[in-house]
Amino acid sequence: MSTYKTTSGDYTITCDNGNGTLTINADLDVIGNVTYIETANLLVDDPFITVAANNAGSIPSATYQQQGLVAQTSASTFAGLRFNNVTLAWEISPNVNSVGAPITAYQAIGTGGAITPGGPDTAIQFNQSGGFAGNANLQYDYANSRLTLNGAQYIGYQSTPPAVANTVAISSNVRGSGGTGLFFTSTGGTDELVSKSAAIVFSIIF
Repeated sequence: MSTYKTTSGDYTITCDNGNGTLTINADLDVIGNVTYIETANLLVDDPFITVAANNAGSIPSATYQQQGLVAQTSASTFAGLRFNNVTLAWEISPNVNSVGAPITAYQAIGTGGAITPGGPDTAIQFNQSGGFAGNANLQYDYANSRLTLNGAQYIGYQSTPPAVANTVAISSNVRGSGGTGLFFTSTGGTDELVSKSAAIVFSIIF
């Protein structure tokens, strides 16, 4: 048997002066333009929450071109997470108004497709035409702390790097008497690596 309660003003149910628990052992339908739930922690069993549930795909209003969530970040500021139906991408903004409209433009955070690493296992990744790429000639073996480079390495000119304990830094600069222009720096000092031809000359002189 259905029971209806009609009131011309607010209708409040209070349990134990606000300290009790109200349990509704049935479905609950709340019909209204605004619904507030004030709680410190909200637990939801459903794995998905539907927003813009009235969007049947035929609503021309721009209100339904994006759907998402708004987080209040201070007394008067908000951040937004939305799905853009036009670009089919999730977007975020650090500054929106209370209904999610951007103050700072939304930026895409995903397109629904994951980008897998390029090249073989252990290949170092680099940007190639805007995508991930890798090559068997440039690899890093994490288990053995080993960097493999099968190719030329170009070391540009730079000032002498600072010495760091228990390490040797290699750098390039104007070629000196060693004939290479390739220098090493350690806590013991800085010197040039000697080429074969320069070493022969030194052996003759000295």
